[in-house]
Amino acid sequence: MTASITWKPPRSAMSNNFGALLDKLVTKHAITELEQDEFQPFMEGPGNAVALLTDEPDTAPESWDLAVIFPELLAATGVSLRAAVLRPDSSKLIQTRFGLSRLPALLFLRDGGYVGAIEGIRDWSEFVTECRTMLEKPATRPPIGIAVSVVSPSSCH
Repeated sequence: MTASITWKPPRSAMSNNFGALLDKLVTKHAITELEQDEFQPFMEGPGNAVALLTDEPDTAPESWDLAVIFPELLAATGVSLRAAVLRPDSSKLIQTRFGLSRLPALLFLRDGGYVGAIEGIRDWSEFVTECRTMLEKPATRPPIGIAVSVVSPSSCH
């Protein structure tokens, strides 16, 4: 029997404080926090909705930035939106379901349908314009998410 040791780098202060930032979105800005199993009922709700899908800031530093500006983006759209945030573990499952290539992402939904996604972060004016464009697009079927894993050979040939 051989023991396997897995080393993980220490979490940065940014990642350690990320949970508190997401908590602030919920408590101060009344954004709904969802677990993966709560996402489908949120998606099926009436009207326009947007979900902030996050990743650990050590992996995707833009997650911190997008979480900070998310309330301002919601206000800048000029439309009342149902808004939700998903923590990294739940976000990764939703990412696969909708075929998103990267996190963080804003996932736009309407009346149970998929509208579109904005992956990563943008300059402010571009971001606001893209969000407003999403609110004008019709709901469609979501893209088919296909999980892809890379398998490397155990030895060189």
